[in-house]
Amino acid sequence: MAAFVYRLPDIGCSVKIRDQIFPRLIGGLLFVLVAITSAPAAYADTTTGDAQTVVVSPLSLVNSADLNFGNLVSGPAAGTATVAVNSVRTITGGVVTAGGTVSAAEFLGYGDAGQRVRIRGPRGTYTLTRVGGGATMTMRDMTMSVDNLNSLGRGNSGQHTISSTGVVTIRVGGTLDVGANQMPGTYVTTFDVEMNYF
Repeated sequence: MAAFVYRLPDIGCSVKIRDQIFPRLIGGLLFVLVAITSAPAAYADTTTGDAQTVVVSPLSLVNSADLNFGNLVSGPAAGTATVAVNSVRTITGGVVTAGGTVSAAEFLGYGDAGQRVRIRGPRGTYTLTRVGGGATMTMRDMTMSVDNLNSLGRGNSGQHTISSTGVVTIRVGGTLDVGANQMPGTYVTTFDVEMNYF
């Protein structure tokens, strides 16, 4: 049988074999062509994004960041979490940090260079209430730093003048008292920062 397979065919067989190869070749090319043209197009999708800005008018004050103590875990002992004006968080007692966003509050004011201003930060204590109710925490010992102001001295009741940049940055931190086994949840409150232009 091996000798029969490798034997040179006669002319008639040669034509017949060529006739079988040519249609098979055309059929194979057509199959490849159909496969190429029917391949699915690359998948694309479109979505939208949000953009937001605030245009600040002269003699104004806007909140650009909230005071955020981040994620905390309370233990069997009470403790505290403090966020400084540079957004560094420290803890004491039975409180454990668990990541999350930590930031001092930030406010931006704008006035002409040399404009006189008086700034009053938050004072006293504030009660943070759990969203959904059921528990509270106390925030106290609020701290504040102000950039881009020139002090007019003690005799001027805390008055300052705006430096040549025109933009005033106020940062606020504070200390949060976390109770032993404090109920889990999100706690919120509000506080005021006042900037008087005159």
